[in-house]
Amino acid sequence: MVADSRKRALDEAVDSISSKKQKAPDGSPLSSSPNSHANDILAKAKAIARAKAAAAAKAMAEKQAQSRATASPTTPQSASDTPTSTTREASAPVDGSKPVINTRELLAQIAERKARIAAATTGRGGASSQSGSGRPPPALSTPFRHPMLDDGELKARGGLNVGVHPALLNDAQPASFGSNKRQPMNPKFATTVANAKKPAPKKQLEILTGLSEDEMDPTKNPYFDPDLEVRPKERYRRTLEFNAKGKYIELANELRTQARLEELKKRIQESSKKAGLDEELDLADMAMKREPPPDVEWWDQALLTNRTYDSLDDESQLKIDALDSVITIYVQHPIPINAPWEKNAPVVKPPYLTKKELKRIRKTERAERHKDQQDRIRLGLDPAPPPKVKLSNLMSVLTNEAIKDPTLVEARVRREMEERRQKHLRDNFDRKLTPEQKHEKLKEKLEQDEQRGIICAVFRIGNLANPQHSYKINVNARELDLKGVTIVNPKFNLVVVEGGSRAIKLYKKLLLNRIDWAQSTQKISSPNDAASNVPPTKISDNKCELVWEGELKQHQFKRWNVRTTENEAEAREILERSQVPHYWNLAKNWKNDI
Repeated sequence: MVADSRKRALDEAVDSISSKKQKAPDGSPLSSSPNSHANDILAKAKAIARAKAAAAAKAMAEKQAQSRATASPTTPQSASDTPTSTTREASAPVDGSKPVINTRELLAQIAERKARIAAATTGRGGASSQSGSGRPPPALSTPFRHPMLDDGELKARGGLNVGVHPALLNDAQPASFGSNKRQPMNPKFATTVANAKKPAPKKQLEILTGLSEDEMDPTKNPYFDPDLEVRPKERYRRTLEFNAKGKYIELANELRTQARLEELKKRIQESSKKAGLDEELDLADMAMKREPPPDVEWWDQALLTNRTYDSLDDESQLKIDALDSVITIYVQHPIPINAPWEKNAPVVKPPYLTKKELKRIRKTERAERHKDQQDRIRLGLDPAPPPKVKLSNLMSVLTNEAIKDPTLVEARVRREMEERRQKHLRDNFDRKLTPEQKHEKLKEKLEQDEQRGIICAVFRIGNLANPQHSYKINVNARELDLKGVTIVNPKFNLVVVEGGSRAIKLYKKLLLNRIDWAQSTQKISSPNDAASNVPPTKISDNKCELVWEGELKQHQFKRWNVRTTENEAEAREILERSQVPHYWNLAKNWKNDI
């Protein structure tokens, strides 16, 4: 109590001295004297001392809390650890009257306070020098308190009395005055290889080789079929496969045999031409005959080792689970093929347009082309065309020049008009197709028409004695790229043609409508009528009739031919080579009842 009362008396004395300032007679403050300067220093020293005392007290409290948290034994503080005041305190009377202030003692205390503050602010340097000299540092009489600490809470330095933001608490915590040592920060990584953390082992994925019990239970898995055998696909180790002895020798012998057969075919064909035999006897037409079914179908050859169906019961001869088998775990999706009747569907024709609509369309297209040309001229991509001068706009376009020399201008205009006409003719001629291009274009159209379906037509003609009729039949068949045969026989003549629907339509129109079969000639009967004792056919009875027309799956004839026969047996033999002998029987028994 005595120490507290003396301290309060000292503070009041300092405040009274600092508050009493001498003023001039006019009221203005006088220049600062040594006493006023000392008062200012004293006020600052008091503020600094309070802040340091608060920081020291808080550091001591934190240190005691840490010592209690650890389980280490602690010793009670001795009374000597508490700071003691060495300053001389002013005595206060017991009766409560105002104490008597001694100015000399007050100045001595101020000087001592300054020395303590200077020693505390110098840091380690001052502490080490004092320890070296053997003089103990002066103890603080009052505990130090931070100016921002009040009742254990942090407050801002402003005048609104607002607390400090939590993010700034670490920066606002004062450091302890007891020691100025920096605590080393522990590294956040391993300093040695031995202390490094071992990585966690990777979890290996389990490979499932079969189905679990839940998956095989029909009550839990409705998609499980117990009838199907589930077994993993066996993996075969690839081994070295050496070619058997004589493998390539056999292949070479096969090639030599095939070359000899080709050479033999050529010699037979040349000998038949020299002997004057029928061209239908060549080996190319003999290939039109259907071959017997093979021993093994092509889709089964890759699955059979011996290439025969006799080894179906022997599983060792089958290539189903082998490594080089064509059967895999993958699903093959075949390419969708259009239905056969879709290719014969009629082509959708564009709607019919009137002359007025066609004129409007042409006008619109011409305007669009002209607009595009004008845009290119504006952009500088195309040069501007010269003015199109005619006799009608001569005076309006060439006003001054036409007035000066109208004859010369008229001649020039006529020359330009002729040049434009010649250019128009040249452009038309350049766009015109050559005969070869026309033939290729017609052939391409006929091939496209034939891809939609092959149509066959059989005609019966009474007499072909007129050479003009034979010429028209042969030439038109070749131009329309038709395949078939014309059989000239003393009894009647047979014409068989195969091709696209458009070509057959044109050929039918030729034989049934355009040719006049009753046209008179010098030679009315056929050349074989005299030898066969057949009466000559009257010209008025000669006609052409369509016996049969239908669609075929493939061509029965390879080219267009004209054959002359002496009897019915030779005609049947020609048709049998193409496997259509029934055409002759159909034409022979034909009777037109219409």
